[in-house]
Amino acid sequence: MTLLKKFPADFLVSESLVLPTTAPDTEATPYHYVRLRKRGYTTFEAIDALSAFCGRDAREIGYAGLKDEDAITDQLVSLSGPLTHERIEQFNTAHGAGEHEQGHPPFLMLRHHGYGPLALGVGELDGNSFHIVVRHLDRAQAERLEAVRGRRSLYFVNYYDTQRFGVPTGPKRTHLIGQALLDGDHGRALELVRESGSAEAAAAQRFTGPADRFFAELDQRRVAFFLSSHASFAWNRQVGDLVRDRCGDAAVQEKRDGIPYLFPTTPDGVLAVLRDGLGLRYDSWRWRDGRMTSSASARPAAVQTQIRVGEVAEDESAEGAWRCTLKFFLGSGCYGTTAVSQFFHQLQAAE
Repeated sequence: MTLLKKFPADFLVSESLVLPTTAPDTEATPYHYVRLRKRGYTTFEAIDALSAFCGRDAREIGYAGLKDEDAITDQLVSLSGPLTHERIEQFNTAHGAGEHEQGHPPFLMLRHHGYGPLALGVGELDGNSFHIVVRHLDRAQAERLEAVRGRRSLYFVNYYDTQRFGVPTGPKRTHLIGQALLDGDHGRALELVRESGSAEAAAAQRFTGPADRFFAELDQRRVAFFLSSHASFAWNRQVGDLVRDRCGDAAVQEKRDGIPYLFPTTPDGVLAVLRDGLGLRYDSWRWRDGRMTSSASARPAAVQTQIRVGEVAEDESAEGAWRCTLKFFLGSGCYGTTAVSQFFHQLQAAE
């Protein structure tokens, strides 16, 4: 059984975002862009920590994408006003940046990136680069990987993975919260937040007022995330039906944390899904300019990437097992975990 994210350093993610920068000018370039490197924090939690440190409203701190807590991730953040080098160092010291090479404690670390005229917003991300160590490989898997060392083309079905539906240690409920909000059932939505294990759960458990007020007082980007999670679950269901229709027996069923997936086991199956899924609709939600808006677009049902298969070696963390390093780039909205899963399914089926 392959294992991802045994250690946070096994899963490195770095944002790609073309962002013109210039020298600081308080009028023409009011935003300071910093790189945020983290482990053990969601993006929401990291923004709250930065907000508390800087004394700025979290809603004024911009970001382009959400990054998980069970990995080491690197992303851009925009601040309304400069953060001095001294303050950056103080933040890093206060949030364990010097300890990130010692064991696996959570940490946050900032680095100066530049200055510019625009705040970052959700949906502006170009994509992410991945450097992943896959562990607990058996001998047959290690031999397959050794045989395909180098750069390989991979077509995979573009599912949203389980990170979209809840935190790693909690139940997968964010899509259910989104459904309840769409139904106008704020009481049900609040109860689901309380059970979610998310950053908002503790605040929800303490909250005693009307349920709709809880969501009104949240950073509305979080509410947009709940609504988008519901849309993501609906998208996955559409794609799963398409895989079932086009691939038949050449597909494998998986259930992860209660979320069902159906993966084609051949590139031809993925291409059939891509061809017939060109018009599949995805509804996204954004909080922008003080309004919650939804928009429909055609999301690709399948994606191609180039995956570089690196060193295959004995897994020092598990006796009698092997590990392998994989590197690749994915466009915004695609999940490295689902790409890797399908890569292994296709390798096994090919043999």
